[in-house]
Amino acid sequence: MNASITYRDHWPLVIVLAMLTMADIMAIDLYLPAFPAVAASFAASEAQVRATLSVFIFGLAVGQLAYGPLLDRFGRRLPLLAGIALFVAGSVLAALAPSIEVLLGARLLQAAGAAAGLVAPRAIVTDMFSAREAAAVYSVLGQIQMAAPVAAPLLGVFILQWGGWRACFGVLALLVLAAWVAAYRVVPDSLPRHRRSPLSLRAVASAYAGLLRDRAFVLYSLAGACLLGGLFAYISSSPFILMSGFGFSSIQFGLTFGGIACLIIASGALNIRLLPVFGPGRLLLAGLGLHALAALALLLAASAQAGAWLFVALLACCLGVLGLIFGNLAALTMSHAGEHAGVASAFMGASQYAGGAVIGLLAGSFGTTAVVLAATLFCCAVATLLLGVGAGRGGRAVVPSPPSSLSEPEESP
Repeated sequence: MNASITYRDHWPLVIVLAMLTMADIMAIDLYLPAFPAVAASFAASEAQVRATLSVFIFGLAVGQLAYGPLLDRFGRRLPLLAGIALFVAGSVLAALAPSIEVLLGARLLQAAGAAAGLVAPRAIVTDMFSAREAAAVYSVLGQIQMAAPVAAPLLGVFILQWGGWRACFGVLALLVLAAWVAAYRVVPDSLPRHRRSPLSLRAVASAYAGLLRDRAFVLYSLAGACLLGGLFAYISSSPFILMSGFGFSSIQFGLTFGGIACLIIASGALNIRLLPVFGPGRLLLAGLGLHALAALALLLAASAQAGAWLFVALLACCLGVLGLIFGNLAALTMSHAGEHAGVASAFMGASQYAGGAVIGLLAGSFGTTAVVLAATLFCCAVATLLLGVGAGRGGRAVVPSPPSSLSEPEESP
């Protein structure tokens, strides 16, 4: 890491990295309001439509494992550009899908490409910044990314009314294509050739084995999986709970979804302000504690069959503090990456998305009710808190060899 570099020195790069990591968020949130329309178009069940989300999340998990070794072998730039191009192709196929089965395949292709937009930016940040500065970078990325949950559901509603659910994927393809062009122009390769790892089964297995021996890295990764499990349960069930259960209109749902995202942006901004004083470790534990307490209040309210707006208010409190968690958790996890930031980023992302998808599916099997969602959020919040406390006692982060500065990037393809 280069301690002399701060994110303020590279705003264009930070913005482009945020655009790339928004691809998966946009692919989820943009068409959430279209779930009922997709079901009607294919005469599909609610479970089949929800499966398009689960398939996408599983694809993200597996895809990240594949990109990790590629990023450590070929650098950060080439695999990133190839993956984003694959995402565009999957979006076009989704827009033209003649059946729910083809749509599921298109979502898998989308995920295979979007995984590059998750793994590569984390590896680039780890290459360039110290752990504390990286926490600030991740918080900035999170704030920019949260523009997607704010805008995507509302944008999806308007696109749905204008051109139907297929137009949602067409617009998504155009947006991600624009991100690809920006990445081609702005993103350099932060991994010099002399630090690249061989692409062999033994080398990859050795890198993953080394990470698995790091107790803190594993616990932080599992904490992320539990955290995302609750978040995915919220994302996949909220359209049905709020619109079908509480009778919200699509506009009200979009405003609610976006309002919660705004609270996450606000807590992320607060996190950046507090980082120089308290550091990522203390802020992470504070955020996890608030998250668990709010989840408990939400569960009690849901069990008492509270009204719609009280439920939404407590849900906003529960999720609104995630800005104090995401950036710090990512920075602390990646601080244990050592010389294999690509593989570490892949393992972290894959474990989180796979665990999150499994938790989301298990929660969904109990139904899409307010009580089930609240119970899932509470269980995930408590598990994340316990794992975060355990990881904080797991030892110091690994300090890798100083990476190259962005002022001297590798040659770009």
